[in-house]
Amino acid sequence: MSRVRQILFVAPAPVVWAEHLGLLQSAELEVETTQTTSSDQMGQGLADGAFDVGIGVMDNVFAWNAERHAGLRMLAQLERSQPMAFCAGPSCATLADAARGAIAVDAVTNGFVLVLYRALARAGIDRAACRFESVGGVRHRYEALVAGKAAATILVPPFIDMAVAAGCHVLWRGSELAPTYPGVVATAPAKWIEADRPAALAYVRALARANAWAGEPAHRDEAVAALVSSRYSEAAARGLVDARMPALEPSRAGWDEVIALRREAGLLAVEAPAFESVADLALLREASA
Repeated sequence: MSRVRQILFVAPAPVVWAEHLGLLQSAELEVETTQTTSSDQMGQGLADGAFDVGIGVMDNVFAWNAERHAGLRMLAQLERSQPMAFCAGPSCATLADAARGAIAVDAVTNGFVLVLYRALARAGIDRAACRFESVGGVRHRYEALVAGKAAATILVPPFIDMAVAAGCHVLWRGSELAPTYPGVVATAPAKWIEADRPAALAYVRALARANAWAGEPAHRDEAVAALVSSRYSEAAARGLVDARMPALEPSRAGWDEVIALRREAGLLAVEAPAFESVADLALLREASA
């Protein structure tokens, strides 16, 4: 049996479906899942070898390779796009209002915050004058927002709908500012892929099979129900089924968008690596065959 130590923020649709079908705990695969408290914990854990697979955004892969020498490769893209939203408390009607309060973030040099930097720049707001507070993962940021400890933050499903239900409102959505910003990816250190290729292959194969299952019309309602059981709203769940990545292949356009965001934010200290150097397309294609 292959063992994989997985770390994530929120389980994306293919992971939910693979768990629902029992593919992550099968005769050939055993997956141990840790819910991370921050991108720092995930990135350092992958770099140190404490975890085998991490599920984050493409920009995390870039940052952790550059800053932590993690040697990560992208195994699969699990969502077509990242359905993020900048949510603010009831007292903030505009981005300018939110910028005057504490903005809860996971990190200030990588991840979702780069889209926020673009939003601030386009609104003529100097991000250097803003107060960013490192709160941690999406659940922690959601809790800080609804408790009134933060004026605003970026959230993803299912926390966007939960925040709105709690009286918060959406000031902008990622699709408005970075339409090609990619959804989350499964990433792993190249040295682990090489050392335990059967485990990497079994893991990616489980996600590919689950994703293909959800794409069959006969399974649509069950796929939606599985997501709803994981606290996604019905509308979000149906949207994820309809917009699933057909082959889970990482997006080159998404990688280019991430690089553009880093360049705009002045955070491209090194030359951007080629897409082919970070995407392990051969493993994905073997797993999907």
